[in-house]
Amino acid sequence: MFGLPALVCAGWTLYAGKDVSWDLLNYHYYLPYELLGRRLAQDFFAASAQSYLNPIGYLPFYLMVSQDWHSVLVSILLALAHSLSIGLLYLIAWRLFVHLPARERRAFSILAAALGAASGVYWMTVGGSFLDPLLVPPMLAALLLLLAEDGHAASRAAGAGALFGVAAALKYSNAIYALAALPLTLAMSGRALGSRLRACLAYVSAAAATVGILAGPWCVLLLREFGNPVFPLMNAWFRSPDALQFNMIGERFVLQDPVALLAFPFRMATLDPQIYSENFSPDLRFAALLLIVLGFMVLAARRRAPAHGALLSPDWCVLAFFAIALALWLASSANGRYGMIVLLLAGVCLARAAERLLPARLARIALAVLLLVQIAMTFIAAPTRWFLAERWSRHWLPYVVPERALREPALYLSVEILPMAVLAPFVHPQSSFVNFRGQHSLPADSPRLALLLERYRGHVRILGRGLELAGGKPTHDQVRIDDTALRRLGYRLDAADCFAIPWRPDDDDALSRAANWFSGRPQSDEPLSVVSCALVAAPREPADIERERQASLRFDRIEKTCPRLFRGQTAVTEPLGSGWARYYAGLDARLEAYADRVVLNRYRLAKEVELGRFSQWARADAAVPPACR
Repeated sequence: MFGLPALVCAGWTLYAGKDVSWDLLNYHYYLPYELLGRRLAQDFFAASAQSYLNPIGYLPFYLMVSQDWHSVLVSILLALAHSLSIGLLYLIAWRLFVHLPARERRAFSILAAALGAASGVYWMTVGGSFLDPLLVPPMLAALLLLLAEDGHAASRAAGAGALFGVAAALKYSNAIYALAALPLTLAMSGRALGSRLRACLAYVSAAAATVGILAGPWCVLLLREFGNPVFPLMNAWFRSPDALQFNMIGERFVLQDPVALLAFPFRMATLDPQIYSENFSPDLRFAALLLIVLGFMVLAARRRAPAHGALLSPDWCVLAFFAIALALWLASSANGRYGMIVLLLAGVCLARAAERLLPARLARIALAVLLLVQIAMTFIAAPTRWFLAERWSRHWLPYVVPERALREPALYLSVEILPMAVLAPFVHPQSSFVNFRGQHSLPADSPRLALLLERYRGHVRILGRGLELAGGKPTHDQVRIDDTALRRLGYRLDAADCFAIPWRPDDDDALSRAANWFSGRPQSDEPLSVVSCALVAAPREPADIERERQASLRFDRIEKTCPRLFRGQTAVTEPLGSGWARYYAGLDARLEAYADRVVLNRYRLAKEVELGRFSQWARADAAVPPACR
C-alpha cells in the first residue's frame, strides 16, 4: 500500500524536473538559514513578510541542499515522504468499505486512493520544497487514529492531537484542520460521555503542547525582536513599530457571495488559474461529489435511498471532518495548496458516496471513468511544477558567486516582487538583505532600515533578476526603473559598479544526465541569474518629499472612506511613473493616482474601480464616489 505510491512519486518527480518555485527563490531556502545564522536582527524583510514564518519545517530541505546532496536524491527523498499520503488514503478508504467483500473492498479502496491523489495541485508539489505535501501525511495519520475502535480512546486522541499540532505549528494555515478534527474526539464510538470528554481534553492538550514545542521558541524570538510573536501578522493588535499596523489578509480566492459558493465546484473544473490555484489545475471531482450528494438527498427525500452500504461510524467521522475542513478552508482562503488535505480526501468521499448511491459494478465503472478523465485533464492542462521545472543538476541551486561577493560584506536591497533571498547563504555571511520594495514595501524612514543603511554606508547594493548586464552595465531603461523605485530612499544605481551571480547548472554528471534523459525537459527561459550594482546617494528634492506626503494623506483618506474596498489594509506610498501608488498584496490590487485620476486597479480581475479625481481627495469633505457608498 505504500510501496507502489513511493515508486510512482519517485518516478513522477524525475519526470517533472527539478522544482525551482517562486517560494523557494523567496523564502523556502532562506528561512532555515535565517534561523541557524541568527539573522533576525541582521536582515529586515529579506524575503518580504514571509521572512518571519516558522522555519523549522524547511530545515530538512535546507540541510540536504546546503550539504551538497545531489538534487535528484533530495527530490526523490522528498517524493517518498510525500507519497505517504496516497498509502494513508488507501487505509482510510479500507476502513470505509469494511462492509464489502474483500475483493470489492480492495477495488474500491484503490479507486478511492487514486481519485484522492488525482489532483494537479498535489502532483505539482511532489518532490519539491513546499511544506504542504509534507504535512498532509501527519494529518491523514491523525484522522486514521481517530477512526480506530479499541479501548485506548484517550491515547489515540492524544496521538492525533500531536500530529495535527505538528502540521499546525509548521504551517499556520493547517490550524483549521486541527479544529475540524476536534468534534471527532467527542464522537468516538462506544465511549461513555466521560471517556469522550477525556479524549477531547487529551487531543487539545497534545495539540497545544506540540505547537508550543515546535512553534513556541520561534514566536518567542519574534516577540523579543519585534514585539509581535507572529510578526508581521496581526500587527493591528500587537502594534510592532517595525511594520505597518494592520492585519494582513489574503483575498485572492475568497468566495464573495452564495452564488460564487454554489458555482465553486463547477468552476474548479475549468481552465481558470484564478479559482483556487495559481496554476491551471482543473478538478472534476468536487462537481461529481456535489451531484452525487444531491442525488442521494433527492432519493432520501423520496424514501428510495439504497439499502446497501449504509453509512457507519467511520463514514460519518470522515464525512464530518471533510465537510468541516472544506467549510473552514473555503472561509479562510480557498487556496488549493492550503487545502491539500481537502483535495485528497475529496476522492475518498466521492468513492464512498458513489458506492452508497449506485450498484457496485456501476459505481466502479463510473469512478474509473472519472479517474481516467481527471488524470488526462491534469496531465494535459496542469504544469509539472508550481513555477519552474528546471533541468536536473548536481546542485539544486547552482549559483556561481564571484569572489567579490564572497569577500566583501554589503547591504543588498531588492526592489522586485521576488526578492531572491535564496542568495543570502551564498554571499559573505556578514552581509544583510532587505526587500525595500515588493509585496510589502517598507517606509523609507523605518528605524531598522536606517540603522542598516548607516552600518553599511558606502557598501549598499541593489540585487535583482531584472538587472541584466550588456557590456558589463545594465540597460538605461532598467537603471531608470530601479532609480524610480529607490527614489524614496535617496539612492540611485551606479551602473559602473556591477557584478553578476549567474545560474550555471552543473548537469554533466552521470546521474543528472540520466535524470534529464528520463525527464526530457528543455532548459527554462526564466531568468534565474542575478545582478548586483552599487548604490550611491541621491538626496531627494524637498518638493518631491512634499508631493509624496500629500499623496499619502489623500491615500489614507481614501482607505478610511472606502472600508469595503480596502478591508482595513494599508501600504506604503510609492512613485508610479509621474504619479503615485500603493500596492495591496492581500487584495491583489494597486491604488493608482496619475493625471488627477485615482483608481483601484484589481489587476488579477482586470477591473478598475473609479475613485474620482485625485485633487478632490485633498479636502476632508470630499464627495464620496459611488464605489465607496
